[in-house]
Amino acid sequence: MKIIIFTLLLISFGLQAQHTHEASDKMSVQRKTLTAKELSGVKPILDKNDELFNAFLKEDNSLIEKKSQELSSLVKKSDLAALKGVKEQAKKLDSIKGSQKRDKNLEAYESFVNPLIKFVQTYDVGSKFNVFSCPMVEKSWIQNTDVNKGVKNVYAMEMLECGTQDTKF
Repeated sequence: MKIIIFTLLLISFGLQAQHTHEASDKMSVQRKTLTAKELSGVKPILDKNDELFNAFLKEDNSLIEKKSQELSSLVKKSDLAALKGVKEQAKKLDSIKGSQKRDKNLEAYESFVNPLIKFVQTYDVGSKFNVFSCPMVEKSWIQNTDVNKGVKNVYAMEMLECGTQDTKF
């Protein structure tokens, strides 16, 4: 009887380990490689996006406007073909103003960040920029996990930690 119970436990642990491995495989995605030159052109955009993200977290309207203009300028200057969708949405950043309501600014930011999310999911830009989402507000964002380790939901400050980390690069 003890042998049967022990065997069942071993089988159960084996299935559990296999399930955990399969779940972690779903989180890992093979991304396309960028050249060193391409990566050096993308990193400042991702860093500036993170500065804008953190300005939203601080709820500093003048900083939000400043960082959105800086990010817009960087993106528009980029000559990386893979950023085409991101460049097309850079004009949305120009509509972000410190005098506007937060919701309107976040709407413009979301339009910009969605193609940037696709870019980060497609191309290997390193491990620190990851995609997060919140099912309650049905929005996603990019977060520098070296700077902000836990979930920081800029779309719903009243539930700042609501969401999940969708990628672990």
